[in-house]
Amino acid sequence: MIIFKNFLKYCLIFSLALMWLLCIPIRVEAKTYYVAINGDDDNPGTEENPWLTIQKAADIMVAGDTVLVKPGEYNGTTIVSVSGATYRSFEKHKAKVGKFYLESVDNVEIDGFDFVWGSIEMAGSTNKFCLFRNNLIHSPTNIGIDFGTGEDNIVEGNEIFDIHGHGVHTSGATKRTIVRNNIIHDCEHHGLGMVGGEGEKYLDNIIYNIGGTGIHPGSGGPTNGEIRGNLVYGCGTHAMAVSGSNFLIENNTCIGKNGIDHQVYYISGSGHKLRNNIGYRSDGLNFVLLIPTGAVSDYNCWYDPNNPKCISRWYSPVTLAELQKYGQDIHSISQDPRFVNMASRDFHLQPNSPCIDAGDPGTPADYDLDGRSTPLDGDKKGVAIVDMGAYEYPGATPPVKEAEVRNRPNPFRAGEEVTLIEYNLREPSNVTIKIYDLLGQEVWRKSYRAGENGGSKVNSVPWDGRNLSGKVVGNGGYICRVWIEREKRHMVGRIAVAK
Repeated sequence: MIIFKNFLKYCLIFSLALMWLLCIPIRVEAKTYYVAINGDDDNPGTEENPWLTIQKAADIMVAGDTVLVKPGEYNGTTIVSVSGATYRSFEKHKAKVGKFYLESVDNVEIDGFDFVWGSIEMAGSTNKFCLFRNNLIHSPTNIGIDFGTGEDNIVEGNEIFDIHGHGVHTSGATKRTIVRNNIIHDCEHHGLGMVGGEGEKYLDNIIYNIGGTGIHPGSGGPTNGEIRGNLVYGCGTHAMAVSGSNFLIENNTCIGKNGIDHQVYYISGSGHKLRNNIGYRSDGLNFVLLIPTGAVSDYNCWYDPNNPKCISRWYSPVTLAELQKYGQDIHSISQDPRFVNMASRDFHLQPNSPCIDAGDPGTPADYDLDGRSTPLDGDKKGVAIVDMGAYEYPGATPPVKEAEVRNRPNPFRAGEEVTLIEYNLREPSNVTIKIYDLLGQEVWRKSYRAGENGGSKVNSVPWDGRNLSGKVVGNGGYICRVWIEREKRHMVGRIAVAK
């Protein structure tokens, strides 16, 4: 009887233990798949046996998986219906693709492709937390990136051009969209043609040669957004047209296109705050700024040498002095901002620019289009105040400094030992390292994402002295150039190889 009771007890314990094990969630490791032009969709999708189409990856992948697309041409539409997957070009811009069509997904990343035959388009209203970065989009399409009505999506580091319609567009009211660090040009309609939404941010973009408006949050009642650090010029209508309410419009440089009968800054709605902006035109044809009575504007530069009354207080032409009687732009100026070279589109500030250290002293520190920290004491008078416009003085792209990048050991024996390429960043950033011989031929390159070793504040990246084909490089000197995407600049170092 005792044996029987013990047997029942052990059976009960075993059953409870088994049930406990079955209740533990099984962690599935994220997988990396490959697509190549010599692949087959019946393959397992490994690097040795890749798939042929990106659609095969979209049909197989689950959340957390990544597909790396090898160089080649992949025309057609990829329908993405699974959340959490990453689509990445194996080599930046070497995979040429058609349309990506996202169907109500979240946390999808599309990185580094060359969109030759299509664009990125979202369907439905539930696309959230998606990231589109480092792509070239220049296909004969009506919209480069179309968000539909998604939320919390990001567009960054792309170049979007030769588009028959909008560069980036929302067909409905989105929420918290971020469009930053993009170059958008030669689009037939708006650069950013956003219908409008809540909490949108348009940051540090360069937008030019646009048929319509450069930045246009639209007439759909956008609210509580930010438009900061953008350079906009060569637009067929306004450089910037903002409606809705409560936008922070800060540190933009907007240049009117001569002969175009539209305002450079067209501001309507209420509750907007404008500071540290430069608005410039030189033809006297229309206003630099049209501002409603409900906006707050100060520490800006509004200038047209051929029209002293270059400001419109809601269609009443006024000079800056007349506007100041209404309590607006008390600290603003109406003077030539003195760009480095208007003809070559260099809108940095010359040393004698009145816009240097003339911004709002209360502006929080940030980074400009060159990656310089703001505020910065540009005029060397001991007061660190942010400059007006999208760039901090000094007024030209900084020359690359030698010895910003170190390596040790130096010299080193290529193929027999590893040298560590060391450099520091102001902030984590996407980084690309390229090594050239003294004839300027690229021998090696590697890209790193923000936050990982190579893209962190302190970095130590190994190089074994082999080129892109895996062969050991010869003796001699080499130049190492590190491109920091966040700071929009290079760092340079010298590497010596001695076997």
